[in-house]
Amino acid sequence: MSVVIPAYRAAQSIPATLDSVLAQTFSDYEIIVVNDGSPDTVQLEKVLEPYRARIAYDRQENQGPAGARNTGIQVARGKYIAPLDCDDLWEPNHLAAQLAVLEGDPSIDM
Repeated sequence: MSVVIPAYRAAQSIPATLDSVLAQTFSDYEIIVVNDGSPDTVQLEKVLEPYRARIAYDRQENQGPAGARNTGIQVARGKYIAPLDCDDLWEPNHLAAQLAVLEGDPSIDM
């Protein structure tokens, strides 16, 4: 599973977002943060520093959230992609529940 997080003006919100991913009961995932030309890059990189061992980080010129997601998907190694906005939070069982649905019904293809 690859969690892809576009980051734009995210310095204040992304620590809580990352903490919600790191608190997942399902633990076989990678986290990809894509800095989408954010004007708060200096602050963003500072708040990401404690997470650097657990995340893949990429920077690009601003392409909007879809462009940043596509960049993350291109480098993702997981069987599934779990998109997450930089200011959203997940309950601890979110990924486990998603995976159960996907693997429980082979007719689901998204």
